[in-house]
Amino acid sequence: MNPEDVKVTKESEEETARDRYLKNFKRDNLPLDFFEKPKLNEVGLKILDLLKKEDLTHEQAYASLQYVYNLIKYESNFLKLS
Repeated sequence: MNPEDVKVTKESEEETARDRYLKNFKRDNLPLDFFEKPKLNEVGLKILDLLKKEDLTHEQAYASLQYVYNLIKYESNFLKLS
């Protein structure tokens, strides 16, 4: 097997793994104004401001959101998040 083929395969595997990890935060999501709860919108804007402040790329921001989602899902086994 040619070294370039290995590189392409590895990049493809990394892209597939990244896509699986980011499955809950698709890039084509629309703004979530349908909650109609000012507190939720305010928290969302604060999160967005923090991501901008940290100067993350879009993929890093999506990965961060996925990580937080996974943490919330895990902690929901122990905490009541209302």
